Amino acid sequence: MQKSDIIDNFFVCLGAQKSGTTWLARMLAGHPDLFLTPVKELHYFDHLAGITQHLSDKKRHSRYRKYHQRLWTQPRRFATHKAQWRWYKDYMDDPIDDDWYRSLFRQRAGRTFAGEVTPEYAIIGKTGYQHLRRLAPDVRLLFIMRNPVAQAWSQLLHHCRSNGIDAAGLSTGEITTLLQQPRFAEISDYDTTLRNLGEAFAQEQLLTLFYEDMHEGRARALRRVCEFIGIGFDAAWFPEPEQRYNKSQSAAMPEPVRHYLRATHRPLAMAIEARLGTIPQSWRDEFGGP
Repeated sequence: MQKSDIIDNFFVCLGAQKSGTTWLARMLAGHPDLFLTPVKELHYFDHLAGITQHLSDKKRHSRYRKYHQRLWTQPRRFATHKAQWRWYKDYMDDPIDDDWYRSLFRQRAGRTFAGEVTPEYAIIGKTGYQHLRRLAPDVRLLFIMRNPVAQAWSQLLHHCRSNGIDAAGLSTGEITTLLQQPRFAEISDYDTTLRNLGEAFAQEQLLTLFYEDMHEGRARALRRVCEFIGIGFDAAWFPEPEQRYNKSQSAAMPEPVRHYLRATHRPLAMAIEARLGTIPQSWRDEFGGP
């Protein structure tokens, strides 16, 4: 591979759905030396693996139409949206291959570093990570984990909102049936993700974050992320760190569901503690650890 084919000064954020990736992407988008793709989740590697359909013609054209709607209906942000014109032209090009993916990081608006945030990269497996490594040998990877009980419930609420389901009206049996769908288990299998990442990348290329620690000290977490990527940090670049994004339905978790999720995910929590040497205290409280 020629040097011009390598994506350099590059990072990728992955993690479970509802683990704070949208918040982190919104914060990092304000950094003056970091280009974050206008479409937050590119889904390139899960598309290649046949895991998702986020890069179907229908979905790409939908995003392109929404971009033009923003361009012409948000006059105060016209200059910002106009600057993305070339990027969206590249995004709509075919075929979707490695050259397509590289093109999305060439237009960096004068910024040195670039990156993208796609939670589903947590399930692309060793083959997917090896492909990423070929394109970006020095990539920096951020992997965010959340208490798997809270994450599963939040993901279920998000699923219900997206599919027009009233979560509060579901029985315990209906909820557990939804939670048993393969995608729910795959996206929260942190231990398998960490093992696959560790086999594909050097240890210094990976930063693991816990959602709970990140949101207890957001400025501290942002500083840590910036230092890991290799960019400067100034709190003034992140004026609204307490802002919440991508909210789900509001519904209390039934106790039988909590008991089910605790029993299902306790081995995972213990495996993560054994692998990393630590988990947040809230995880220990959830699973009855010391």
